Amino acid sequence: MIVTVEVIQNKAFDLLSDMERLDLIRISNPVNNTDIHEKKLSERFAGALRLSDEKYEEYQNTLREGRNEWDRNIY
Repeated sequence: MIVTVEVIQNKAFDLLSDMERLDLIRISNPVNNTDIHEKKLSERFAGALRLSDEKYEEYQNTLREGRNEWDRNIY
């Protein structure tokens, strides 16, 4: 299960770190608020879908088909 948590105080992050050391949770991508606004969206979300090669190719084909639809004259 994946849950996104916004840490309000550093004490909470310390608790999360303790939980990670106990192998209760895994902190995958700790990000500072300043980092969020400085990175491009492509950098922030690269690899977020975690698709197999087959699913990734299917996804790319669907995107291409959708983009090609805009090039057609329908009238």
